[in-house]
Amino acid sequence: MKSYIKAIFVFNKKGEKRIVPLKPGVNIITGESKTGKSALVEIIDYCLCSNRCTVPKGKITDFAYLYALVMAIGENTYVIARHNWENGGKMCFSKESSTFDGAALELAYFEGKSFRPCKNVQSEIEAALGLLVTNTATTTEEKGKKASLRNMVSYLFQHQNLMASKFALFYRFSDYYKRKEVIEQFPVFAGMIGQEYYSDLIQLSALRARLKQTQKKQKANEKSTKYIRDNLAPLLSDYYALLNQDFDTNITVQKMIKIAAHLPDFDNSQLFGESQIANRYSQLNSELEDLRDRERDLLLKLKQLEHAEHVGTDFTDTLKELKQQTAVSESETTKYTCPLCGQDCSEIAEHDSKLIEATEWLDEELAVTEKYTSDFSEDVRKLTETHSKIEEQIKDICKQRKTIEHKFITSKSLVSKREKVNYARSKIVLYTDMIDSGIFETVDEDIENLKNQIKQLEEKINGFDVETKKVKAQAFLSENMNRLAANLDFEEEYHPINLNFGLLDESFDIYQYQNNHEKIHLYEMGSGANWVSCHIALFLSFLRYFTMQDNSPMPLIMFFDQPSQVYFPQGDGSEKELKESDIAAVNKMYQTIFNEINSIGEDTGVLPQIIIVDHVDGNDLDCSQEFNSYVRCNWRNDTRLI
Repeated sequence: MKSYIKAIFVFNKKGEKRIVPLKPGVNIITGESKTGKSALVEIIDYCLCSNRCTVPKGKITDFAYLYALVMAIGENTYVIARHNWENGGKMCFSKESSTFDGAALELAYFEGKSFRPCKNVQSEIEAALGLLVTNTATTTEEKGKKASLRNMVSYLFQHQNLMASKFALFYRFSDYYKRKEVIEQFPVFAGMIGQEYYSDLIQLSALRARLKQTQKKQKANEKSTKYIRDNLAPLLSDYYALLNQDFDTNITVQKMIKIAAHLPDFDNSQLFGESQIANRYSQLNSELEDLRDRERDLLLKLKQLEHAEHVGTDFTDTLKELKQQTAVSESETTKYTCPLCGQDCSEIAEHDSKLIEATEWLDEELAVTEKYTSDFSEDVRKLTETHSKIEEQIKDICKQRKTIEHKFITSKSLVSKREKVNYARSKIVLYTDMIDSGIFETVDEDIENLKNQIKQLEEKINGFDVETKKVKAQAFLSENMNRLAANLDFEEEYHPINLNFGLLDESFDIYQYQNNHEKIHLYEMGSGANWVSCHIALFLSFLRYFTMQDNSPMPLIMFFDQPSQVYFPQGDGSEKELKESDIAAVNKMYQTIFNEINSIGEDTGVLPQIIIVDHVDGNDLDCSQEFNSYVRCNWRNDTRLI
């Protein structure tokens, strides 16, 4: 969005004012040291809702009662004002028409205006810029933060101590958390994404969490279903056996519960004959015998493994002892001579050879036995686990058998068949009453619906294509930096210039590719000329990039503080003592800045604003005429901000 500062004001309590008029495009404030040039960036920062006042204490803060910016944003003009820190630092934000005469602003304008806490005004400025992302969280667990005006300023200001630094590129990146937020919010500032993108990510996170919970519920249902089946199926089998009917235990649990709620009634035709319950009792006995046979087999295998483990351990210990003995008697020569007759003793050499073979066999046998001995523990664990399950089954069948025996065969309290049937029915009713049937409602359909919603949302989020846009942004910034760097002052050893910016890896660092893709980072480069050239190339490229983005809320403003300081660190840049090479380098610097700003305006139809404060007056530069046309204030000969 088109935006620039029309003027900077400092008012005292009497209404006296100091004004720095500004325009779109290039603005230069030149002057001697200690005239207040560098204080301008601090005043702008303070008016853009900084949580502290960094305006240098002294004449300016003694004079200042109110700081103000008149700023054009889109088709409107806004007045942003802030009381000095000692007076509470509250702010005023008012909207005016595009024809509002900013230069005519007086302290009386603020009479009756509402001064509010800084945070409130910050939200209004962000809304005016179109920065409307209020929650940059990407998951439901993450604490949300809004995309902030305060994170934007890292792209706007190049302070004097930053302009030619080899250790830092961005304003206030020394704060780890601020740095992290500035980098993470770049896609918002670049207009790649808005609140909808983050809201979709949060919704996707919530859907995935719900899917996980539903799938967990599905697994819990499966476990509960098995438990219900194991307990309800025997009760129903007993009941139907008393009615001399068969019951299919392979039906679903839901169907079992339904049958339990609508049991067939007992009638007089079923008074006689209990062969079915006797058959069920016999069947349970048969199942019990099978389980006990399996249990005996398992226990036998466990005994055998235990014995084999001891045998294997004993055998291994024996082999280790033999190994120690053979190690003591290792041969030290391969040829033996009789001490009496001097003849070769080949028999001893043969014995040595056999001993070596035996030692090798021992090594192999030890490796094998140790391996298989250690493997028995897992076999024992598996067999023990199986045995525990069989024990549970035996207990369950014994319980069923005992119920049939005591209640339906030898019971003295339940004499008639009707009493036995009613007892069996009451147990089923009691058990089904305790079941919360709601947990058995199928969740399969819910899972399918959640998966479809997740798929649709993932496709929508992928449609933002953020990663591709970031790849293109990194390529653009690197390409534009190199185009500008070709006209700036770089040492010969870094030619050909191949600068790159780490946007994708989120390092936000500059590095030069050189000598078969060797990376040379900014902090590894020598010479202040290289450092300041990198800063200028990068931030002019950012300014062009943001101007090109239709949806970017970024203010199209750049502030360079003392860019010529590496060439003229002490003087004011206007004396004869200046070296020709330094003058040529500064001329190239300024000409590159002028050309780039004007080129951006021609290419995009929007002229961004750059504010430069510097010692040089431009008179010794080849581009002096153009330089002087951009000068808004010349603070020399006892003229200054305050």
